[in-house]
Parts: sequence; structure tokens; C-alpha cells
Amino acid sequence: MTGRVVRHVDIAICTWNRRAMLSNALDSICRMRIPAGVTVNVIVVDNNSTDGTAEFLQQFALTAGDRISIKVLQESQQGHTVCRNRAIESASGDLMLWTDDDIIASEDWLSRYLEFVSDDAESSFWGSVIEPEFPGGMPTWISENWNELKGCFADRDLGGEPLCFNEDRLPYGANFGILTEVQKKYPFDSLLGRRGDAVMGEDEFDLFRRLLDDGYSGAWVPQARIGHQIPVSRSSQKYVYDYFVGQGRALIANNKGWHQELEKMKAESQSELRKYKLKRWFRKSRVWVSHMIRSGLARGQWEAMRDDKTSQS
Repeated sequence: MTGRVVRHVDIAICTWNRRAMLSNALDSICRMRIPAGVTVNVIVVDNNSTDGTAEFLQQFALTAGDRISIKVLQESQQGHTVCRNRAIESASGDLMLWTDDDIIASEDWLSRYLEFVSDDAESSFWGSVIEPEFPGGMPTWISENWNELKGCFADRDLGGEPLCFNEDRLPYGANFGILTEVQKKYPFDSLLGRRGDAVMGEDEFDLFRRLLDDGYSGAWVPQARIGHQIPVSRSSQKYVYDYFVGQGRALIANNKGWHQELEKMKAESQSELRKYKLKRWFRKSRVWVSHMIRSGLARGQWEAMRDDKTSQS
């Protein structure tokens, strides 16, 4: 089978106040093997960072070398999907690879994608493995509840064999590629995605499902792996709780809420929160983590329902 010839690749990263991790991510990308005849442009969209990211990027772009070009964009409107759409506007290659500012790319990340795409004439988007790494150590309560919590840390592995994507089997946003001509027709929904510290994803799932609905196909690339660095601040109970608040908001955005009773949802969130706060002192983690998750999901739904009601009044 003959696939598509890719001569130019845009790698897109959106960042906000994560200078040190961004530096590690860019260093790993600059160490990648680049096949002969392929040019690479890294598009970094800085979303109002106040930690010296802008100055770092200005210097990094000058010293990155001639193997990879660095294009830095500033986006004043807060929001991950807004930044993603800004990157799409700037892309000019054959293929876009999307990743995050907290990853470590393997040396063959790019070449593995290009090998697969060159043999895949049917697909328009692809995704691969994300492996969470905890440099500061994984807390016991997370390891004991990994199946329930791994989504918080973008763990994604659909196996060692290629497969076709469907509505329930999709890649994650930190490691996927898409034909640029297709991506430009399908921007991200700016109502979804993270904004500052608010943890609400679902933006890439929304994109993939729209593509599938319109007849495009996607495929799993088993070997294009990246590592996902989890700082201590993100292995906290607060971060995990906030993640599920965001997931609750996403349920409402996708019309998958538990019910439409505003006060009942608020009461559920508060009741589960009290159980979590009490039981974490004397029960096994599997018990209190379940209450924490349910409280977060209910709170996110309640907040989204409340906000919708306020905007309609």
C-alpha cells in the first residue's frame, strides 16, 4: 500500500507558565531523528505566561540549530483550544503533530509517525502511546487506584498492534498527528479545553468524533511513544479533584449529565465531598477516592448547569 509523502511537519505545542518543563520538551524534540528530505517547524503558542517563558523562547529559537525551526506565537485570549486554533492558522506543512509542554519525545517519535503515514493511504489522523512518568514518585493512593485515575495523567496505550479508531477508542491530545489540510477544515471547539488552572479537556475527543462522523478514519501507531512528566503539583488530591470537576463540566457540554436537577446535583457534590474528607482518615484509599471522584464530577455538572442557567436569565 502506498501512503502519503510527507516533506514538511509542523509540531504544535501550547504553553502557559511551565518554562522549565517546556525547556525539557523542546530539548527532546531537538534531539529527534529527522529523516532525510523532511523539514520540521515547531510552533509554540505562549498563552500569557508570566514566568519568563517568552524570554526563554526568544533565546531558544536563536540557539535551536538548523535541523528544526522554532516559531513562537503569542496568544492573549486565555484558553488551550484558542491557542490550538492559533497554531492551526500558522501551520503550512503536510502533517501536524500535536503534543504538550510537559512531554519527553523519544528519539524516533517523528520517524515512527512518518514510517506509518507513508504506508497508510486511508487514514487522516493518528495517535500513539503516552507514558506518565513521576519524577518525584507516585503517591501510594494514586497507584492503588490507577485504573480510575490514569486519565488524570493522560496515560494512553491501546496496545502493540495497529488498529482503527472509533468513537470510544481514540488517542489523547498530547500525542497525535493529523493531515494539515484536514486540520485546517476542523478547528477545535473554543468552548472546550483548559483555561488557565481550570482542568476541562474533551477538546481533542470532540475533534476526533467530528472527523469520524464526517467519514474520515484514524489509526493507532504503536511505536511513536512519548513520556509525560507529572510534577508533584499534579499528583495531589486537589489536582485530581479539579480534574474531575472539569470532567463533570464536559459531561454537561456533551449532553451526558446525570440529570437536570440543579439543587440535587449540588447536594450530591457536597455529600460526596463530606464523605471523602471524613473517610480518607480511616478507610482504604479505594473507598475515599471513589467519593472524591463522584464529588468532583457532580460539582462540575452543578457549576456548568448553574452557569448555563445564569446566562439564560
